[in-house]
Amino acid sequence: MRNKGFFGQLMKCGISIVICLAFVGVTVVGLPSVSLAAEEESSEGNEAMLGFGSGLLTLVYLPAKTVYAILGSVVSGMTYAVTGGDWETAKSVFEPSVYGTYVITPDHLKGNEPVRFYGSSPYQDEPLMTEK
Repeated sequence: MRNKGFFGQLMKCGISIVICLAFVGVTVVGLPSVSLAAEEESSEGNEAMLGFGSGLLTLVYLPAKTVYAILGSVVSGMTYAVTGGDWETAKSVFEPSVYGTYVITPDHLKGNEPVRFYGSSPYQDEPLMTEK
């Protein structure tokens, strides 16, 4: 029993360190990139730090987004069953939870691309069938 408590505390400590490193990465990497975003050229060191920061943020963000997508899929399936097969209602739950950003990239940190936790369908603007 005692070992289980020790390893549990060690795991909590490790998770806390990863979260703190992710926030430090946003602060250290994200702020300088805003001032350098207007410049045409960026240094290799800045690009390396942006890559490192985006990797750390992905370690925290990806599991949260994945859990949200899985729970959204389950709730969407239950919505489909409860509404008697109404796909439109189920889709209104499914699309925001499953679509969106899963990996944080340096372009997200630079502000070139938005991070979308709640997604929208990539097929929203495309017609389902073309008329001839």
